[in-house]
Amino acid sequence: MLKKIVVLAVLICSACQTTQIKNEAYKFSSSVVELGSIGTAKLSYNQNKFETKGLPKLENNIRVEIGIVPYNKKLNKIYKSKAKYNQNQTKVAFIDSLPIKPELVTIKILDVAGLVNEINADYNADILKLLINTQKSKIVSSLAISLSTDEIAKIRQADAFYLINNQYKKYAVALFKSGKKVNTIDINPETIVAYQLSSFCWANSDRGNWYVADIVNEGSKCAGTTQSKISKKKKNKDLFDM
Repeated sequence: MLKKIVVLAVLICSACQTTQIKNEAYKFSSSVVELGSIGTAKLSYNQNKFETKGLPKLENNIRVEIGIVPYNKKLNKIYKSKAKYNQNQTKVAFIDSLPIKPELVTIKILDVAGLVNEINADYNADILKLLINTQKSKIVSSLAISLSTDEIAKIRQADAFYLINNQYKKYAVALFKSGKKVNTIDINPETIVAYQLSSFCWANSDRGNWYVADIVNEGSKCAGTTQSKISKKKKNKDLFDM
């Protein structure tokens, strides 16, 4: 009975730290997160905590999906509650009685295969080593952010969006129209409302080396022959040693 009560309490605490955006669960916390960042996550004292451990170097642009949704009472309450921990947080003018509401932008990793290739590349050997050694690391795969009306207008005029590495360990979102780059939007941590995490799936090469094979939504199972954890490879005994 006690075990059931504890489990129920954990579920209730977890539910209090998430919100639904576009019918998907997003976490919110006072932690500074960045799209594509890798780190460790935990629920501590009824608060989501995410500690960034590394940011993969992106030699190639990664396609992202951008959505625009209206603010609501719950999102506004969440965003205002974060201001207690960050005095520099961008203010949002939300009045529920007005017919035109502020808008929220969601940015989600779309090109998972491309991101997997970047993580496994030689120039991210330190990131791959971190993932292999920890195995509990997560990646920030989606953000819900508050942007200015001018930036949202630029997004509406574009037809393709990419996560780019325009500075050392600093990401931005490049906006494209008809195959040409037309604008760049910097993601300011002070505009982030909520985020989603994803987990890594592993596979073993013919040479016995583990590599990231897939990235799936947090809580989802790894598909096919991929594994959620790295297991010790069984060594085949040489017939001559028998």
